[in-house]
Amino acid sequence: MEKSLFGIVIQVTNLDLCRAFYRDVLGLGSPVMDSTFWVEFRLETGGSLFLEKSEVLSATEKGGRISWILRTDNPEELKSVLASYGYAGRKLSADQVGFPVYRFHDPEGNPFFIAPKEDEPMKSGKESIS
Repeated sequence: MEKSLFGIVIQVTNLDLCRAFYRDVLGLGSPVMDSTFWVEFRLETGGSLFLEKSEVLSATEKGGRISWILRTDNPEELKSVLASYGYAGRKLSADQVGFPVYRFHDPEGNPFFIAPKEDEPMKSGKESIS
């Protein structure tokens, strides 16, 4: 398997919890590299999403270290899966990004966005996802 040309590294304190979230809840599948301090998920785009266990992050720090976007064929289905696990998201204003996008947070508070693979017109205004 070829190595990715680019990737996103997210530092986490609880690697097991975050590995399960990205693998099972977001549906990224089995990691191509999986150790006690480093996990790599290969993305459809040819890039990778890495989780790095960080001992330097304090337990009181809340995410915000990086954010990224996952484009999916069916964002509504993924929103439902996230909701079933207790993850609420927020629809962003069309004025902010120009296409339908929802902001969520992983178990450690790291922000990520989900959006359709194909851009669709979006109504202006913020909405909460229930």
